[in-house]
Amino acid sequence: ATDTVTATIIGGAGARGVAISPDGTFAYVTDYDSNTISRIDTATNTVTATIIGPGTVRAEAAMPLTSARRK
Repeated sequence: ATDTVTATIIGGAGARGVAISPDGTFAYVTDYDSNTISRIDTATNTVTATIIGPGTVRAEAAMPLTSARRK
């Protein structure tokens, strides 16, 4: 690690938290000020989806559920 910024990705306003999908292909970033979650493709560093939250989006809301955690 070189502690160097390798990409800047524009998502929603007020990024607060991030979660990585279990397979590492997506990052989910909570955008507190815009009440959204941005799904980012980690291979291309692009936002591939914007999920609108039902209320205030918090960091822990970004963790995608695996089939084992849905039960």
